[in-house]
Amino acid sequence: MSERTTGARAALSMAGVYQRLQDVLGSRRFQRRLIREHVAPVAGTRMLDLGCGTGALIEHVPRDVAYHGFDPSERYIAAARQRWGDRGTFWCAGVGDPLPHGAGTFARATAIGVLHHLDDATAAQLAARAAEALTADGALVTYDPAITPATSRLARFVIERDRGMHVRRPDDYAALLAPRFAEVTVVAVAGHLRIPYTGCIITARRPR
Repeated sequence: MSERTTGARAALSMAGVYQRLQDVLGSRRFQRRLIREHVAPVAGTRMLDLGCGTGALIEHVPRDVAYHGFDPSERYIAAARQRWGDRGTFWCAGVGDPLPHGAGTFARATAIGVLHHLDDATAAQLAARAAEALTADGALVTYDPAITPATSRLARFVIERDRGMHVRRPDDYAALLAPRFAEVTVVAVAGHLRIPYTGCIITARRPR
């Protein structure tokens, strides 16, 4: 992953600091909307969260959906296991690593705030992992900060200081997923956090 980790950003490697910042920014409300309106997991199915961080997304996933998440940060995974226990299955891995033997297939996959941390080659690996893990009618949903026509100068200032070093325009994110998915749709978002910010939600279907 390509990240800026110097200065104040170094504190974000601590799970508690990272999660508190997300709560202050209003991420919880946005995640609830994201799950309800875009991921829309179906009862009795399985969901894979790529780059799950501290597992915060699980709060909004119905209990009858089996949640599995992985992240390269041992600190984040430890925090997720401590907070959620057997509510989810967590393991430490990078987005390019193969899934554990016998992991099975999933109806939904998510990568929330992940792609802007990845260069093009690593993002392609994430797309491949998701496509391989999904059922034929499954879907991958991603969200990342993005530069859009709605991005104000203040929002751009904030976005450009993100830890992730690969913030893109919405169509550029979509292009990363298109080789592994036959149907890719993009929704630009603004005003979803408590700070000036713009981003995009991508839904990729028909894995290939």
